[in-house]
Amino acid sequence: MSEDRKDNIVYLELMYSSILKIFEYTKDVDEDMFLRNDMLKDACLTRLIVIGENGGKVSVELREQFKEVEWQLMKAPRNFFAHAYGRIDWRHVWDTIINVLPGLKPKIEHIIVILEKENNAKTN
Repeated sequence: MSEDRKDNIVYLELMYSSILKIFEYTKDVDEDMFLRNDMLKDACLTRLIVIGENGGKVSVELREQFKEVEWQLMKAPRNFFAHAYGRIDWRHVWDTIINVLPGLKPKIEHIIVILEKENNAKTN
């Protein structure tokens, strides 16, 4: 397995685990509860930044292979959130958690499974 493929799996697993953490953090939480809880907002924002950061590190080859993931769209919020300096629109963050991550999770999971199968096929 090439170094790019190994790195891609690491990046994808970090993204996937961050999605799972956000879901864990926000289980049984509604928008109002989210907006009133600074610790929860910070935890979710940190995980969104991890998702965007690692999505930006995925190889160009993998991005081309899996165009169903909006790689550039994923990276853009990371750049904004990481450099917003207190001007974060928390409703936008909540919207991302509720409306974007549920669709992203199975896509990332699917790519990880494919890469792991390819890795296993090459080592056997």
